[in-house]
Amino acid sequence: MSRAGSLDTVNSDPYRLPRSVLPRHYAVTLDPDLGEARFGGTISISVEVTEGVDQILLNAIELDIIAVSVNGADAPFLLDEDLQRLLIDTPTPAGAATIDIAFTGILNDKLQGFYRSTYVGADGTEHVIACSQMQTTDCRRAFPCFDEPDFKATFGVTLVVDDGITAISNGPETSRTQRPDGRWLVTFEDTISMSTYLVAFVVGQLEITEAVDVLGTPLRIVHVPGKGHLTSFALDVGAVALEWFQGYYGIPYPGKKVDMVALPDFAAGAMENLGCITYRESLLLVDPATSTLSEQQVVADVVSHELAHMWFGDLVTMRWWNGIWLNEAFATFMEVMAVEVFKPGWTRWTTFSLERTDAFEVDSLDSTRTVEFAVQAPAECAGMFDVLTYQKGGALLRMLQQYMGEERFRQGVNHYLRVHSYSNTETSDLWDSLESITIADGGNEPVRQLMDSWIWQAGFPLVSATLTGTALVLRQERFSFSPESSDPTIFMIPVAVRVGDDTHMVLLDGAEARLELADTSAPIVVNAGGHGFFRVAYDGTLRSRLTAHALGDLSTVERYNLVDDASAASVAGRLSAADLLAFLHGFSAERELAVWQVITAALQRLDRVIGASARVPFQRQVMALVRPALTALGLAPVAAESTLQAKLRGLLVTTAAVLGADADIRQHCRSLLVGETDGVDPELLAAATTVVASIGDGADFDAFVEKFRHAATPQEQLRSLYALAEFDDADLIRRACEFAFSGEVRSQNAPYLLSRCIANRSHGELAWTIVRKNWDIANARFPEPSIIRMIDPVKLLDRPSTLADVQGFFSEHPVEQSASTLAQVLERQRVNAAFREREHDTLTKMLLA
Repeated sequence: MSRAGSLDTVNSDPYRLPRSVLPRHYAVTLDPDLGEARFGGTISISVEVTEGVDQILLNAIELDIIAVSVNGADAPFLLDEDLQRLLIDTPTPAGAATIDIAFTGILNDKLQGFYRSTYVGADGTEHVIACSQMQTTDCRRAFPCFDEPDFKATFGVTLVVDDGITAISNGPETSRTQRPDGRWLVTFEDTISMSTYLVAFVVGQLEITEAVDVLGTPLRIVHVPGKGHLTSFALDVGAVALEWFQGYYGIPYPGKKVDMVALPDFAAGAMENLGCITYRESLLLVDPATSTLSEQQVVADVVSHELAHMWFGDLVTMRWWNGIWLNEAFATFMEVMAVEVFKPGWTRWTTFSLERTDAFEVDSLDSTRTVEFAVQAPAECAGMFDVLTYQKGGALLRMLQQYMGEERFRQGVNHYLRVHSYSNTETSDLWDSLESITIADGGNEPVRQLMDSWIWQAGFPLVSATLTGTALVLRQERFSFSPESSDPTIFMIPVAVRVGDDTHMVLLDGAEARLELADTSAPIVVNAGGHGFFRVAYDGTLRSRLTAHALGDLSTVERYNLVDDASAASVAGRLSAADLLAFLHGFSAERELAVWQVITAALQRLDRVIGASARVPFQRQVMALVRPALTALGLAPVAAESTLQAKLRGLLVTTAAVLGADADIRQHCRSLLVGETDGVDPELLAAATTVVASIGDGADFDAFVEKFRHAATPQEQLRSLYALAEFDDADLIRRACEFAFSGEVRSQNAPYLLSRCIANRSHGELAWTIVRKNWDIANARFPEPSIIRMIDPVKLLDRPSTLADVQGFFSEHPVEQSASTLAQVLERQRVNAAFREREHDTLTKMLLA
């Protein structure tokens, strides 16, 4: 008997199920109807009842429950949609039991649970794919289950499909049997014991590559027809990463196969379902001959990230959602390690500096959060899928690894995974495993105490370095963009200090520490190697030694940090914008990509502050800074040059043409897009796309729309789509926003086009007005996690009238699923407005002098 109602009187905890009934195995059969966007299903759950119960509680939502039985006897039930729970009202004694449920559901358009994706085939026919995305708590939309991460069980999946339809799940296919009606029962091997959020299935007219054998594990890519030629790069990455992880972790891959599935519609970037990893097409399918380094790197990063999860996340899983940060932070750390192995020439740990900066930017706000925090409702952990989890978390693990030593860190990770395989953990379990290795090795590194000071305290420190007599004095304070902030937080900081050729490790665990120096005249680098998650402020003597004499002796990351710390000091009011611009001119001889990336980011910030009258003088300053490096590189690729040099050329061309308004380079960029572009270097082609859009007219806009519609690769399509947001014309930005809402752009991409429109340096306020007007439409149409990313650039709208409008709007229209991130966006807008008010007149006058 099916009833609707409330379970408030049945169980007082609205988020956690009782532990009196534990699932051990699920036998799931799903029968999707792709044409009608519906599915039917049955599930048989083998459970262990630890103590006799009168009722059994599971999770379910958006399902029609047809029948329920326990141990073969029909049982009454009640489905509470508000609490997302199914109550089975039947006494059940302790011991083994079996729960059988029949149900139906909808293949939704929300890109969550069991949902529908579509693509248009070569013949113009629309095809439907039924696919899944269960994280965080959406498995309950596909079938009733115990939908919490520590309810691990094995899963046996059977899918009913039409003839000619591909079916994929976590395990290898074990049988395919045709029914009398002509449809097929496709059965898959049982999974390892794992959490419900990792269950996956994909059904549709798809193609599969030949398997690549990686230490006995078959690796394949599943894709829509006609895109097989875009799979070789990701297969190469996957093969290298899968083999390397097994060596690093010291544990074989825990599944029987790896299928990487490219989906036309996917809300997240990718999902680490064991054996059936799902991706956006742009993050798996790529042509190395026509793509940029950034476009290839993001594919390599994401493939490596998801494969790292097969051990750290799938084999060993957090007990509850407060621990999801460590899953993602560790996979971020490991992705960089793996890509460094795959492509050493990319210097991935150096480019990770940019990502660490993104974390610094948020962590400098009063509204930042602790890395880990208590989570009651699963929805609360949505706030953890952000830069503080991925980039700050990954950076903290890198800092810890360098402090402990790479081999001891690896041994600690191996110990953690072996002890906790197939089970669930708390964050402290990893620190204890790492610390046990240091103790066994005769060390005394206080791993848990150190990491607790970073994980449970918000923000990060500014370490000031002062030469006092024969000692280097290090002091810490929490860094903040708010001048009035006086936070007493103390972190336990491993500080690497290089004095001349000698490096010392200082554990700064109080407000101050002293390092006695044998030579007080040598250049001193604090945060040597650049791995620490803190900023540095040198006194005048120490700074002058680095910038005047020893700049060329610093590593790329150390030079990056000098610029990055200066840029942040400017935002915080510790360094004037005029002094920052003068400081940047000291890097005109720089030839490394990473340093130029942080220089151009600083120039972009200054460009938004200056008055119109100072635009031409500022452009001259930009060209004076950029021209030496661009002249040295040349405008055309050189045989045997590195990928980093090619990317640097593209960055400098874009900077010179957009911020420097160089007419010759603008014309050169336009010439690159005339006629056939197959032979154009991808970095120059991407740069030319941005430049031409920034100076283009309606005909250029229409041309990019056509390129979007007929793109040969996902990267070319996104490049053309996002170019629409670069135009310096109000009518064209309005058209770009309308295009995002038109339905022609997939719901997974439309919010990011709107985001870029809001970031437009001349017409961002107009784009915000359009998004504001269409707020309800955006929330109804776009994936929930993308809303906060859509509006993130409102932080750049720093004029007083727009500041008031944005702040007022969100006081009445909260983004509930991303409340903490929204608070950070709004605070950063206030910080940027204060920066403009403080620096606009002074910088403008300096440029006009």
